[in-house]
Order: sequence, then C-alpha cells, then structure tokens
Amino acid sequence: MTGFAHSYTTLGRFLDHWDGVRMVTLKLLDCFSEEDLRRTLWPGSRTVGEMFHHIGAHQFYAARGLFLGQWEPRGTLEESPDADWDLHKHLTIYKPLTLYRWLESVQHRVRTWAAGVPESCLSEFATDNPWHEGMRGWLLLQHAYQDEVHHRGQLYALARQLGYLPPDVFAVDHPDYWNERKWK
Repeated sequence: MTGFAHSYTTLGRFLDHWDGVRMVTLKLLDCFSEEDLRRTLWPGSRTVGEMFHHIGAHQFYAARGLFLGQWEPRGTLEESPDADWDLHKHLTIYKPLTLYRWLESVQHRVRTWAAGVPESCLSEFATDNPWHEGMRGWLLLQHAYQDEVHHRGQLYALARQLGYLPPDVFAVDHPDYWNERKWK
C-alpha cells in the first residue's frame, strides 16, 4: 500500500495491551506448583521456571536498552539482574511468588522507562543495540512481546499435559482486565 500512513497504535496503547498479556501470563503461572517449575517439555529444554524467568529477562533487556540506551548492567543485582543472570535465575526460577514478583516488576519498569522517552525512539534504529543490530525500536519491543507469547504457548501446552485448566488466552476474555478498557 503506497501513500497510506496511519499509526497502528501508540506506545501507551501497546503497553496497555502488554499489561493484559502479562496479566494472563501471571494467571498461567498460578496454575503451576513449585514442583512443576522444575518440569521441562522435553529433556534438555528450559524448565517451566526458566521459561517464565526468560519472558521477564527478554523484556527487561530489550526495553532497558531501547528506552534507556543501557545494554550493559550497572549497579546491584536488584537494579540490573543481568549483572549475574545465573544468580538471578537461581534466586528466582523455582519460587512461584518470586517469579510472579519478577514478572510484575519488569512490566512496571518498562512503563517507568517508557514514560520519559519520546515515541520517536520507536521508529528510529536502535543503533547501539548489540543484541539485534539494525532493528527499529518498535521491532525490538515487538520481538520481546512476541517472545512472551511464544513461550506462553509452550507453557499452555505443558499445563494441559499436566491436566491443568489454564486461563483464557486473550486478556479481553478476562473481565478484570477488559471491562475498564472496553471502547477505549
């Protein structure tokens, strides 16, 4: 389509949508017991706990880099979990409440980081991005978002194999999220 230019969404709307995706991810986490967090889909694959941790780690790294231009860790493990991902994972992945708080905190940090950045950073190339060179900001953010949806799909499959009834996939099917957002 030539000559057509319309913004699909704003950063605020996108992050609001991601909040709904994260809400469902957190409800899915509630399906699993502490013992389940050590399970894998197949031998040698990430455990359930590692997949949930990875969802937050991918979002943390991409958003911090995009919005703050900070691709390397700085400060304490609490400020920069990637200062030692192995230690952060060790402290997080097999404790449901700790994983829950980790995923919530990343979502909150992304909102905080995004608040101080002009939306133009999304259409520009993230030239300092050592991770995926040549990506525009929107694509980098979408990449982390899609990674969450991808791993959540794996987690849904595992929940079903374990006999659990996972939450509805789409946030709009959850009145606690959708009712206040209808028609906005």
